[in-house]
Amino acid sequence: MAEDNGEKTEEATDARREEFRKKGNVAHTKELASAVTLLAAAGCVYVLGRFFFKNMFEVFQYTFGAHMVVLVREGNFTDALRFCAEKALILMAPVVAMAGVIGAATSIAQVGFLQIEDALSPNFEKVSPVEGFKRIFSLRAIVEALKSILKMAAVGIVLYFLLRGEVQQVPYMLTYSIEQILMYLGTVVVKLMGGVGAVMLVIALADYFYQRWDLEKKMMMTKQEVKEEHKQREGDPMIKSRIRRIQREMASKRMMAEVPKGDVIITNPTHIAVVLKYSDNLPAPQLIAMGADHVAEKIKEIGREHNIPIVENKPLARTIFKTLKIGQVIPRELFVAVAEVLSYVYRLRRKKK
Repeated sequence: MAEDNGEKTEEATDARREEFRKKGNVAHTKELASAVTLLAAAGCVYVLGRFFFKNMFEVFQYTFGAHMVVLVREGNFTDALRFCAEKALILMAPVVAMAGVIGAATSIAQVGFLQIEDALSPNFEKVSPVEGFKRIFSLRAIVEALKSILKMAAVGIVLYFLLRGEVQQVPYMLTYSIEQILMYLGTVVVKLMGGVGAVMLVIALADYFYQRWDLEKKMMMTKQEVKEEHKQREGDPMIKSRIRRIQREMASKRMMAEVPKGDVIITNPTHIAVVLKYSDNLPAPQLIAMGADHVAEKIKEIGREHNIPIVENKPLARTIFKTLKIGQVIPRELFVAVAEVLSYVYRLRRKKK
């Protein structure tokens, strides 16, 4: 039997998934951020090519122009360094900001907002040599190694095919102006980033779906684990039964405490007893207690101790017991029958007085 052998044949429950998530065990691939960043960078260079070209051209003019010769002769490098730093910041700021936004967006898209509970707690298994060897020779490590080899091979192939056609263009670059060289290099860079980004995106998506499959496999549970989790979530049946019994006893005590406040007890006569109370602020007589068998006997016993009239009316007692709940007032269809009982009770009280 699968249950006896402890085989994990059951799908993970929501609680199991949440437990894995709190420990940081989620499907996540870092390559996705790299791939999307490369593609976005290619698009950014393509769209903002003139902006990048203008600033890079200014750097070339400033660095290799007559102004730099004067600064070198004077030994004043502060202005040159400040100028180059400003241009580097202008050129790098859009790319760095875009990379940060894309990295955060891809991470959130994969795992959402994740808070790992034991992130700061020490885990000595991570520094254990035995566990280290297990991780090195595990299926996960083999997959990671194959993924790295595949990624390098794919990137190498893409670079080869993209640059193979550009090699023939190198001799003609001797006649290019600086502007033409920069524009040509920008075009080549966009091609390389776009091609490598597309290949890495395919690898990242394949890796993500593999990690999801691997995580689902790890989260699977045995039948016994599912039973134990259900038991913990719903509670032990014996404890729940005891709680219900205590609640019934407390409700019974509260009900019995209301019996002395009643005006009349209507009985079956031996099996059922219902207690009615009437006051001016109620639209109709109210049911404040009822019970069957030994509870009915207890109600009648309390009624005798407090001199509450006990009236035998089998149809009325059965109807109230079956149709009403404690706290409800008598419905319209029972007004006449209840009024007759109450008038009889009030006549008895007048006679006693």
